Amino acid sequence: MIGHRHTGLAVRAMVRGDLAAIGFMMFTLLVVALAIDLAKWLGSVQTQAAATDAPLWSVLFPYIGYRSVDIITRLLTMACLAGGFVVTLLRHQRQDDVILAASGAGPSFRISALLISGLLLGLVQMAGENWLRPEAVSRQVAANLGDYGKRYHNNELGTQWVVADNRALRATFTRGDAAHLSDVMLFEGLSEPQLSHVLHANAAHPSFREGIWTFEQVTYWDVKNAATPKLEPRLDMPFELDPETVRWFGVDAYYLPNASLRAIASAPESAAASDAATALAVRKVAIFLPVIFAFLGVSLAGQGAVGRRLSPFLLLALAAVGYLSVVSVKVFWALGIHGVLHPMLAASLPAAFALGLAIVLQLRLAGYLPTIRFKNSPKVAS
Repeated sequence: MIGHRHTGLAVRAMVRGDLAAIGFMMFTLLVVALAIDLAKWLGSVQTQAAATDAPLWSVLFPYIGYRSVDIITRLLTMACLAGGFVVTLLRHQRQDDVILAASGAGPSFRISALLISGLLLGLVQMAGENWLRPEAVSRQVAANLGDYGKRYHNNELGTQWVVADNRALRATFTRGDAAHLSDVMLFEGLSEPQLSHVLHANAAHPSFREGIWTFEQVTYWDVKNAATPKLEPRLDMPFELDPETVRWFGVDAYYLPNASLRAIASAPESAAASDAATALAVRKVAIFLPVIFAFLGVSLAGQGAVGRRLSPFLLLALAAVGYLSVVSVKVFWALGIHGVLHPMLAASLPAAFALGLAIVLQLRLAGYLPTIRFKNSPKVAS
């Protein structure tokens, strides 16, 4: 009986209202973001269409689709916060809560509607983070379109340095499916007063054995025990550089498939391990972000009324608090990427803070917490 009441007509109407408001905010953010993006990259899309002798629409429409997936995944949390904020103000103006309370419906009905709409959008967020955005970015890079095409289409990365404990590697990196290294210099003994070994190879690539790399045309010098270097046409030796790290070298972890992220995160002495582990943690908590931030938006907007009147300046301050809470999500993720925080803490702390703030605001709204009143503030009849 309770479950039937909490999925009845009133709750379904609130779910539709929530989804409509959040959908409108998402559409607005998407249009603005696409307009900014196309203002910068439309010329390159036209150039690509001309280079492939294809109609403009056959290149432009897929590009808009790829960008839309990325933008929605990035901004859905903001849309949920803003949509929850706006729909609460609309319900306040229509006195929907007063009508429901008069009919005997408690706050649990509103919370049920938020849970349903938030978890539905959470499935969208989870799908975007885990599968849709990596695939969309991959296709955009393959088509060499927009910002991602400019950053990631060229797999020849030039000379790069990788330092791990007692070793330093300098090589020309080539990423992608045929990832390999060329013009390799490997220095061992960094922690000692003098280098212990120096290796030069024309090329290096992962072998079929895990953790083993094959070096071609090798010059190897045991600095301490040999006066002259040794020449080897081919040398197989253990090397800590994970093949997936080379394959995706320089690509942000948010755009990588899950299998590659797990391989990089578990690789020993990988400089990209914290980046990959944070991206995996974010994908685990992604399903909860829309419902938490929609709840926060509803809770913040509920504080912006004085009786039946809305306080514009108070609403602006509350909206700023909501915006800062969304920005803090990215800040904590950056702390996880740089190894300052544990990846799971970096992914979950801002969501926990937003949920805690929303609960405190709801308790205050329900009268369980004291309300601060200024001495000369006017009394407004409710």
